[in-house]
Amino acid sequence: MKRIITLLLAATLLIGAVSTASAVDVKVSGKWDFAFGFGNADFTRDGHESEDTGMKARQRFRTQINIIASESLQGVVMFEIGTIHWGQGGTVGQGSGGRLDADGVNIETKRAYLDWMIPETDIAVRMGIQALSLPMANGWCNPVFSADVAGVVINTKLDDMFGLTLWWARPFDTYLNDGADRSLDDEMDLLGLALPITGEGWKVTPWFMYAFIGASSGYLEYTGAFPADIPAFEPYENTSSHAWWLGTSLEVSMFDPLTFSVDAIYGKVSQQTWGRMGEWTGTSVPFWDDLGSADMGASGWFIAASLNYEMDWGTPGLFGWWSSGDTESGINGDMYGRLPVVGTDDGFAPTSFGFPGSANIGYDGVFSLTGIGTWGIGAQIANMSFIEKLDHTLRFAYYRGTNEHEVVERFGEPGHMSGESVYLTDKDNVYEFNFDHNYQVYENLTATVELAYIYMDLDDLANRPDYANNAWKAQLLFRYAF
Repeated sequence: MKRIITLLLAATLLIGAVSTASAVDVKVSGKWDFAFGFGNADFTRDGHESEDTGMKARQRFRTQINIIASESLQGVVMFEIGTIHWGQGGTVGQGSGGRLDADGVNIETKRAYLDWMIPETDIAVRMGIQALSLPMANGWCNPVFSADVAGVVINTKLDDMFGLTLWWARPFDTYLNDGADRSLDDEMDLLGLALPITGEGWKVTPWFMYAFIGASSGYLEYTGAFPADIPAFEPYENTSSHAWWLGTSLEVSMFDPLTFSVDAIYGKVSQQTWGRMGEWTGTSVPFWDDLGSADMGASGWFIAASLNYEMDWGTPGLFGWWSSGDTESGINGDMYGRLPVVGTDDGFAPTSFGFPGSANIGYDGVFSLTGIGTWGIGAQIANMSFIEKLDHTLRFAYYRGTNEHEVVERFGEPGHMSGESVYLTDKDNVYEFNFDHNYQVYENLTATVELAYIYMDLDDLANRPDYANNAWKAQLLFRYAF
């Protein structure tokens, strides 16, 4: 009898588990992206053109699975295959599988998080690997931080006007479980809050973020922000330091169809000592070898604004930005004048070639992902449509550097911070033209043609690389979204 009762209890538990599983809804969504085209943005040249200007083809697949238990609880996972360049790639790792035979172990975990509501409250919690971006009103991503990262985000509405967002994220923990006795504070932790305030026809979001940057966390290696007198991309590391950022975003729609947006950001990273890491001594403290060391800190501003007027046939608009740059006296005092950044996946995108404003996996971001150390103005007519399912965007932008040219003449080009490819000074000028087109082939399939040209007029300064003066692209993109 005892055995029969035990079997009945086991069957009950199994039926309960099956019943619970069947009560969960599963929603699948995703995107297939393809890009075909020609282009050249090899700004740095060594006496020859080193970039292949032949036709390039690439693809990417992302799928998101929502496992929904209720309106208050769901798990989300997103996987990615790509970006795969046709004809390239080995058999293992990101982007592999593009060569003949097309075999590759290349499935990446893009996001994996849990959404849940604290019972009997309006407090929403998201924990896990997720997309996290600081507030930005202009439709562009925040240049300081907009990336996938592991963390916890808490959202709530205090009332109809005020909201509150709190977050903790950990982008780096370098020596966790590495098998060695390295009891360093080697983590990088981000703590932040945002207070969105919504009125009738306007919204303002002040925000603040603090970072503890542990010793040898890998943060400054990731950003490439090396001191001027230390060669970039060498195995150097830093002592621990702190950073903070303060910003606000403003959106005004009360004069619709005229809309206005502005963002302002200030950030500072305290000075830290840089040097080449020596061998570990058996204690858990690294030592600096005798190859030299340097101190480095950074602080800077970033301001961006846009003005748009939506009409039936399109949206004319103006946009601009300004970001502080390095000064000779600042670098001489081990303090850079560019806004410090954490990292960006998409980035500040006022244009679709020099900055990362292209559709899906288009060729873009060749100049900068952040816009730090530059200022610029531009005009565009977006979403022009005279034929059903077909629209166009015509754009022109002019930008130049805010870094003093004396920096390059005296020190050479400093290490580029995350997202930069060309270090612009106050004597350099850049002109960019975009002409982009979108056609809705089917409800779920969009075809895009992007044409762009950049002309770069750089001052002939000593101690800087030999840069090419132009870049261009012509490409055809497809996106199937389901």
